[in-house]
Amino acid sequence: MQTIPLKLMVYTLLVLFSQTLKAEIGQHPSPIDPLLTSSTRTAEQPASTQPTKSGESRFYPRPMGPTFEAGDEKLSCRQLDQRLASLETDTYSAKPGFYEDPYAGASIFVGAVWAPGALAYLGYSGAAEYYEQDRVGEAENRIEALRRMKARLRCYE
Repeated sequence: MQTIPLKLMVYTLLVLFSQTLKAEIGQHPSPIDPLLTSSTRTAEQPASTQPTKSGESRFYPRPMGPTFEAGDEKLSCRQLDQRLASLETDTYSAKPGFYEDPYAGASIFVGAVWAPGALAYLGYSGAAEYYEQDRVGEAENRIEALRRMKARLRCYE
């Protein structure tokens, strides 16, 4: 049986890794802020700074940058403040965490002792938490975009 030299194995792995890394870098957009390059979004561009792929799993989404809209550059400082105030309530969540949720503890107890079907609540709770985080994340991205617009207009001075 012939063994492969260690240097050859390491070199082969580095070549494969570099090809994969180049392909991965080519798929992602530039990290440059879109406000620095142009202040308007064309109709062909997606609403967010990173395009979403239809085949990409939503269970582990990539972090998205601020969400800019077409009319943002026309807003005054007062209008930006009003939009920020209305979006702030969208970042609140009434869903308790896993350890604070009394129904999660009850479903574990009831599912372990009497009815295993009660454990289905844990799946529902996890899905609800995922969608809640997604909703809050979109609102926070929009708030960040409006704050950048305020900074660009020098509303803080």
